[in-house]
Amino acid sequence: MAANKKGVTIVIKKVQGGGGAAHGGAWKVAFADFMTAMMCFFLVMWLMGADEEVKQEIAHYFNHPNTPYKSGRDPSSQAVSPLGEKVGEGESIVKGSNGAVPDDMVQSPLRDTKNEIEQKLSDIAFGVELDAEIETLKFSILGDEVFEEGTTDIKKSVMPKLDQIGKLLQKYPGYILVEGHLDKKPSLTGEDPYLFSTGRAVAIMNYFTKSHKTDGRTPAAMMDENRFCPRGVGSKRAWSVNGGDTTRNRRVEFTLSQKNPCTE
Repeated sequence: MAANKKGVTIVIKKVQGGGGAAHGGAWKVAFADFMTAMMCFFLVMWLMGADEEVKQEIAHYFNHPNTPYKSGRDPSSQAVSPLGEKVGEGESIVKGSNGAVPDDMVQSPLRDTKNEIEQKLSDIAFGVELDAEIETLKFSILGDEVFEEGTTDIKKSVMPKLDQIGKLLQKYPGYILVEGHLDKKPSLTGEDPYLFSTGRAVAIMNYFTKSHKTDGRTPAAMMDENRFCPRGVGSKRAWSVNGGDTTRNRRVEFTLSQKNPCTE
C-alpha cells in the first residue's frame, strides 16, 4: 500500500499463477498417447491369436487398400505385395513407380491412358489434359484429318489411327463423351452447324460401336454403345480465336470420365 502526494491510496495486488498440475492440459496429451499405445497393443495381441485365414485377409487389405472400393479381391493381383518392398526415390509416390508403393496398389486408369496417348498418338492427338481432381481426361483429334471435306464420312486413311484410339478406349473402364467442333465457316452442305457437328460425333461413336466393314476390314476395337455420349457443339467453343490457326477449331474432342455425361 502506498500514498501519493495528493492523499490518494494506491493498492497493488499480485495475482499468483494457477491451474498447474491436475488443472493443466499436459496430462491429456500423455493420456491420449497411452490409450493409442494400448489400442495398438491389444490389436497386436488379437492378431497373434487369429487364425491364418483372418491373417491373410487382413494382410491383403493392407497390401491392397483399394479393395474395399471394388467387388471381391483386387483384380490386378492376388499375390500379397508388402508395403515398402520397393526402394528408391521414384518418380512419384502416387504413381508407385520405383517408389514406396507397389504398382498394383495404385489405380490410375486416366493417368495410364494419358501416358499412352502421349506416347502412341502424339502425331494425331492434341490438347491432352488430365484433371485428376474431377477425374476426367480430354484429348482431341483434327477433324480435317478424320473426315472427308464437308462431310461426316470418315477417311479410310485415318482408320488405323482410330483403331489405335479404340484399343486405348477399350481398356478404359469408364464413359466417353465425343464432341464434334467446327469453326464459324458455314458447312459446304449448308446444314445447321449443331446438327452437322453432332453428325460427326455420331460417326465417330458408330465407328467404335457398329459392326461395319470397310474394304473387308472391321474396327480393331468394338465397344458398347452405352459407354458413349455423342454431342454437337458447333463453333461454340473455339480452340483458336482472333484470326489464329483455326484448324483446331474443326476437331473431335474426347472426354473420359467415370460419370455418364449423358445423364448429367
